Amino acid sequence: MKSRKLIFALVFFVLGFLITFSFQQTRSNNNVVQLNENEWERDYFYRKQLIELEDTNKQLRSELNGIRQSIQEIEQNLASEADVLHTLVETKTKLQKLVGELSVQGSGIEITLSDSSYIPSDQHANQYIVHDRHVHQVINELYSAGAKAIAINGQRIYRDSYITCVGPVITIDGRTYPAPFVISAIGDQDLLDVSLNLKNGVIDMLVQENVEVALEKKSLIEMQAREL
Repeated sequence: MKSRKLIFALVFFVLGFLITFSFQQTRSNNNVVQLNENEWERDYFYRKQLIELEDTNKQLRSELNGIRQSIQEIEQNLASEADVLHTLVETKTKLQKLVGELSVQGSGIEITLSDSSYIPSDQHANQYIVHDRHVHQVINELYSAGAKAIAINGQRIYRDSYITCVGPVITIDGRTYPAPFVISAIGDQDLLDVSLNLKNGVIDMLVQENVEVALEKKSLIEMQAREL
């Protein structure tokens, strides 16, 4: 009988201990849950701030990209304007060289036209000397072949220049020059040479009219600007 009471007492003691431990554990768990909820609230607050910062950063990045694109467009416009300005300056320089406002130099050819070394009689001497038409033929052919600048005996020839023949001499813009006449042309050497030496071309016609012709390629020809 005593042993049974002892067993019941032991069972009740263990049961009481278990109930007490369970109660303490439950209280402890409630505290943990409460702590986790506080941490969740702080985490939610920080996450909300982080999302707002990310939205702000996204907006700022978008604005920055827009500014960068605007700057790029401005730079492209400036580069385009610089290219246009550079092209205009080049065109102006070329035109100034063409009209003689600037000196010009480059490779080209020289054609020397001389009176015939043999004149059978004084009565036919006019048929054996260089005339202005011969000079005009050469100049026109040179311009047609792409000559950039032409000079006769060192004097620049312009689109408005006039060349006349007075006996054995020619007058260029009021200045008189005797034969031989050295016609210098700046341009593509090979093209100018071929153009003048075409069969039945300018040189053939000059030779048929008793004009002595000599052609030489030059690596450098210089022509001064027009005198004001």
